[in-house]
This record gives sequence, structure tokens and C-alpha cells, in this order.
Amino acid sequence: MLSHFPFIKTQVLSIWHANFAAMQKSILCILLSITSLWVSAQENENVQVLTAGVEFRPIFPIDFLKTADQLVSNNEFGIKVSPKFSFSAGMVIRYSFHKRLALETGLNFVQRNYNLEIQRDSSAITTKPAYNSKTDFTIIGYEHPIKLLVFVQLSEHIFMNAAGGFQLTFYPSDIFTSDENSSGSDQHFKHSSLRLGFDGKPGNDGFIHGGAIANLGFEYRTKKAGFFYLGGTYHIPFADVYSSKFAYADDTYSSAAQEVRLNGSYLTFDVRYFFHSKPIAPKERKKKKN
Repeated sequence: MLSHFPFIKTQVLSIWHANFAAMQKSILCILLSITSLWVSAQENENVQVLTAGVEFRPIFPIDFLKTADQLVSNNEFGIKVSPKFSFSAGMVIRYSFHKRLALETGLNFVQRNYNLEIQRDSSAITTKPAYNSKTDFTIIGYEHPIKLLVFVQLSEHIFMNAAGGFQLTFYPSDIFTSDENSSGSDQHFKHSSLRLGFDGKPGNDGFIHGGAIANLGFEYRTKKAGFFYLGGTYHIPFADVYSSKFAYADDTYSSAAQEVRLNGSYLTFDVRYFFHSKPIAPKERKKKKN
């Protein structure tokens, strides 16, 4: 029908093109508005903050984590290794790249204290009287965790966070102890704790050990005084960290060594303080304007 009326056809096409152009502009404006809102939301969400803090973590021996007393014995003598109060302390660095997400690392000094008791009843193996000796030994390490944190805001100032990741632990030395020449008799014990590698076997890689780490806690965030954090951490190495061997000896006799494996797991109560820090993004914008 329109082919018979060229003028009407031209008018219709002109109106259609005008409406189509207007529709394109409207769609473009809507897309630009959505993009602008999305970018603005992302900028508000992805506030980058780099902050540092300090932490102190007492370590508690617990039976079900295999960090409580360990006992071994044979027909000659018995050994009891008991963990004592231990602790970890150091510095924490946190990089918040989203209001709900952050990466955390740092360097901690960890000291694990143990009480060692060796008992031997009088027997036909040696004519010496019964023997009982108690002493202590300490394992020193340095921890380097790398964790991803997830935050949940519970109120204006209170946040809950859960974190999980990987931790490297560096053990600088093996340990050797003995009460020879100090027990008041020729009876004595010999103890050695040797570092184990990632696979739980003696080797050249015993200096470095690895494990998984997870924690859960709550923090109170102030506007000027920093963050105050209380929580707990559970660390489980991929394998045993030390092999402790003990032997009884006197001037005429030396027994075969007995072994106790220290698995290095621990549960701590965490106390942290993060210094007040300002977001990184606003500083970068000021530099660009200048």
C-alpha cells in the first residue's frame, strides 16, 4: 500500500528512524547510568586499606588434638612428655581489598615448652637402684602465615571474621639435653629432638615445615583508636615436626632409645590490636588531581 504513496512512505520512514534514534539514545543513557552506579558501588565496596598490628597467642595443650601428655615405656624405662604453657607472639599485616575480604600475613615467634620425666625401676638388667629424673626442653620456631579473611558486620563497630590459609614454620635447630654429671650419680638420660621435613621424615628440609591454619574471631573497630580483636586459632601441620628420642645410660650400660613424635598441632586464644589506618584509594585520587 505504501508503494502507491511515496510521500506517506517517506514520512513513515522518517518517523521510524527518529524514534529508533531516540530509543538508541535512551538505551545508551540507561546503560551509562547502570555502569556509573555499578562503578560507584564497586568503589564503595572495594575500599583498600593496609594496616598493621600486634598479637599475643597463648597455646593450650588439649588431648583430642594430640597436644597433651605422651607416654611410652618398655621393660627398661618409661618416658612422659608433657606440654607446658607456650605462646606465640608477633606482628600482623592486613590488606583489605574489599569491605568483606582481606589478606593477612605476618611473622610470629613461637615457643613451645615441654616437661620431660624419665623413670626406671630397679631390675635384673642393671644392678643400679631405681632412677627418676625430671627436666624441661623448649622448641623455638618462626611462623609465616598467609590467610584469606571474610568479614561479617554484626553492628556498627563489631565484626566477625573467619580465616583460612597456609602457614610456613621455620625451626632453626635440633635439640639435645641430658642430666649427665648433674644427677648426683652415674645414671643419666640422653635426649635428642630432631627436625622432620614436610613428609614427616628426617631430611635436609627439616628447617622448613608447612601446615594449614584457620581462625575465628570478633573485632571491635573504632574510628581513631584502631581495631581490638579476640578469637582463636587452630594450626595443624602436614606431618610431625620433631622426632624426640630418649635413652637411659650409666657407667656400664646404655639402653635402646625410645621415640616420641611431636606433631606440632595447637589451639590458641588470640589477642590482637590493629593500628588505625586510612584507606589507600583517597590518597591516590589526591595525587592524580595535583
